[in-house]
Amino acid sequence: MIQLTHSDQKACMLENFPLCYAAGNVYYQGSYYGGPSNTLCLPNDPELSNRTTPGNSFIYDTEYQENFFGTKSLDEDVPCAVCRNPNSSSSLMIPGRKTCYAGWQNEYYGYLASGCSTCKASSFICVDVQPEYIPSGERNDNGHLLYMVGTKCGALPCPPYHDKLELYCVVCSK
Repeated sequence: MIQLTHSDQKACMLENFPLCYAAGNVYYQGSYYGGPSNTLCLPNDPELSNRTTPGNSFIYDTEYQENFFGTKSLDEDVPCAVCRNPNSSSSLMIPGRKTCYAGWQNEYYGYLASGCSTCKASSFICVDVQPEYIPSGERNDNGHLLYMVGTKCGALPCPPYHDKLELYCVVCSK
């Protein structure tokens, strides 16, 4: 599987890779020292949950922090696009949606989760809407803890997103 997240839609076209989806910005939880360390590309057409989040983990936009990237790029939001190599089988997790785009097989959907904003570094993962549990695993060891990821207006464009809602996610294959 080869999945490429580019800084813009043009890069996919230059490599002759089909576009999986294009989005407005790259997103990351970077305002705190903890939480997830990987970067996501959220779609422009989210499918929103109606569940509010308690606020342990939020998702924010990504900005260029230097003019090195381009003239007047300082503080500009970073665009993104996800494309695939048509010669490889692919699977991808799409944050902010619970259904796959046309031509993709839905493997499962659920909610986006991560460590908390004050926890050690973690990753964003998609937890099945009907999660399984390990038998006799209900001890409260407080190891690696998962929290729902919520939206934060101002950092995210609202609309199409809404403040403090938990994010769906879907895992798709082709």
